[in-house]
Amino acid sequence: MYLVLYCHNIGMTDFSHFESEDFDKEDGYTVRGKWPNEQAFRAYLTKEFGDMSEFTVIDLIAKGQAAEALSQDELMALANEC
Repeated sequence: MYLVLYCHNIGMTDFSHFESEDFDKEDGYTVRGKWPNEQAFRAYLTKEFGDMSEFTVIDLIAKGQAAEALSQDELMALANEC
């Protein structure tokens, strides 16, 4: 199972996580929300998922909105690098 993390805005308050087995947007589960900063978002993830050891975490926060345009194949390539 993969957990993809990304941010949508320059102010670093609009974050999402996408939970998926194969990066199919129709079959995955996305949660998007506002947190005051990246640290608060990461604290939420720890509370929600624990140590996240059951996931391959792909952290796209540094890519910002560009992360939304990544294809299924591009995400798989990133996952293989993890």
